[in-house]
Amino acid sequence: MKVDARKSRCLVQGMTALVLLVFGCNRMVAPADRVAEMNGEPIPYADFEDFLVRNSVDGAGVLGSDVLSSLLDQFLDERLLCRLAEDRLGLTQITDGRTAAAALIPQVPGALDHLALAAFYRENRARFDLPERILLRQLLFTDREIAEKTRSQWAAGASYQEIIDDVAPYPTAHAGEEGEFTRASLPPAFADVLFDLDDGGVSEVLEADYGFHVFQVVRHFPAGLAPLSEVAEEIGAELASRQQQEHLGRLVGEARERYNVRVFERNVPFNYEGEYDSNLNNENR
Repeated sequence: MKVDARKSRCLVQGMTALVLLVFGCNRMVAPADRVAEMNGEPIPYADFEDFLVRNSVDGAGVLGSDVLSSLLDQFLDERLLCRLAEDRLGLTQITDGRTAAAALIPQVPGALDHLALAAFYRENRARFDLPERILLRQLLFTDREIAEKTRSQWAAGASYQEIIDDVAPYPTAHAGEEGEFTRASLPPAFADVLFDLDDGGVSEVLEADYGFHVFQVVRHFPAGLAPLSEVAEEIGAELASRQQQEHLGRLVGEARERYNVRVFERNVPFNYEGEYDSNLNNENR
């Protein structure tokens, strides 16, 4: 049976168009609920939504594409760390990136090199150059009469613990936290009064919009450079955190090279601007 040449050409062209349509468009390959693939294994968009909920990301629908792209990258990084923990350590039950990171990152020694502490201290001297400050204890009352009575007892020499015990039955009295304050961190009406008190001095009842304050100045600290001995623990904690972050960065980099991850950009409700390869990038090559 002979076939008309013109019809034959039309048939070939139609089949060619169909092939191009199917194989030239990646979004027809990936189901709509698939946000990414890891080594060909699907990662549902619902998992990314769960990640946002776990991290208390509210109003994701109004966040910019740059923020959402960064969050998607973080989500994928955590999935990679879980996979790395499974392959390297045999931990098959880990589904949280933080837990995976804790398992993969070796414990930082408790005592850091004193030379490293001293070097950080020298390089960041301005950070430890502190203004004048005072260590305060405070009580807050909603009843002025109780505030005046308590203030008299405190000024007469009662200990702070005795004062706390005495005011405990009153629902209108609240003990504030003890802490260091600079002039700038106090309301101007309080700062001059409190900085003029001697160590151990108790203030008059100071009225505010929300109640009546009574303070005790425990100690004055002059302005100047905090000694290394006082900030060594703070520096050590920061250096340990930096070491862990650097190690985490290396792990993520290793996992990104080890596992092939591709984002299906057409399946997310924002313009993906992250670091992972995407189907649109493949199409534009």
